[in-house]
Amino acid sequence: TLISAIAGVIQPTGGKIVFDGKDLTRAAPSEKVVAGLGYGPQGGESFRSLSVTDNLILGGYALDDQSVIPDRLKRVHELFPPLWERRNSRAGSLSGGERQMLSLGALLIASPKLVILDEPSGGLSPLMVDRMYDAIRDVSGKLGASVLLVEQEAHHALEIAHRAYVLANGQVRYAGGAKELANSPELGNLLLGF
Repeated sequence: TLISAIAGVIQPTGGKIVFDGKDLTRAAPSEKVVAGLGYGPQGGESFRSLSVTDNLILGGYALDDQSVIPDRLKRVHELFPPLWERRNSRAGSLSGGERQMLSLGALLIASPKLVILDEPSGGLSPLMVDRMYDAIRDVSGKLGASVLLVEQEAHHALEIAHRAYVLANGQVRYAGGAKELANSPELGNLLLGF
């Protein structure tokens, strides 16, 4: 619910969404893309009847300068080589892992300042989970975007995160260092059940 409200998929019933000094509480999702927010929904959403390349290009629909898209496509293909190999395939023919790559790749075309990912490991094989987390590291490290990651696969998320927040029933139950949470058996058992 929190990230759906931040991304503009649902309207919040209270509070404010402020990003980079701008109040985006009532902004449309397209306005949030222009403001620098990129949202990757759970399940790797795409336009299944369109090609991989067309889906990626659509990630830049809100850009004022469409001339940057070819360079950004190249960057996405370097990050996700399978998308280059499948560039002419229909998105509906992709595996779950490839759909997650496509979803993340499409939002990167807009070059967001903040990438919001909802359960990027959901339904993926262990190999694809590792690949996805390598890509998330690259988004932060190589592309310079901040990443807000909502993930039930806590072990993977805590390995790459700097900070961690645990929400339960709409309340913050933990806010602090990711390594502290990962290395504390008491906190792990209390908050995450491991």
